[in-house]
Amino acid sequence: MPKKRSQIKSATVIKRDLEITERELRHITEFQWIYAKRMLRFGFFSWVFGLLLFFFILVIRGLEFLGRLSLAYPLLIIAIAVPIFITAFSVRKFNAKLKRLERVRKLLLTDYERAILKRTSTLIKKK
Repeated sequence: MPKKRSQIKSATVIKRDLEITERELRHITEFQWIYAKRMLRFGFFSWVFGLLLFFFILVIRGLEFLGRLSLAYPLLIIAIAVPIFITAFSVRKFNAKLKRLERVRKLLLTDYERAILKRTSTLIKKK
């Protein structure tokens, strides 16, 4: 269904939207690396905290806790796995935002090109 005259955006409006989207995309890609480094740092420190907590429990409960292997090893695995999962989830969320913004940028670029071509075709027809 063709767009009505009031629904068609002008080239300047599309260009402004495109510039806003590109600026936001640039900021997110710059911030993504900072965020990933922070999340990796968080993962490392939470892993160290998990290990310290594990050894603290060993000291309090004594070495008989280590004898029950069915409980000790899952705690170690969880202490290692949780920060990795949190980091992976957060970075995946950033990638989803990036892909959405790139899709919006691509659609705005096609709309901008279409508006420019329409404008130039009307100028050529007038001459």
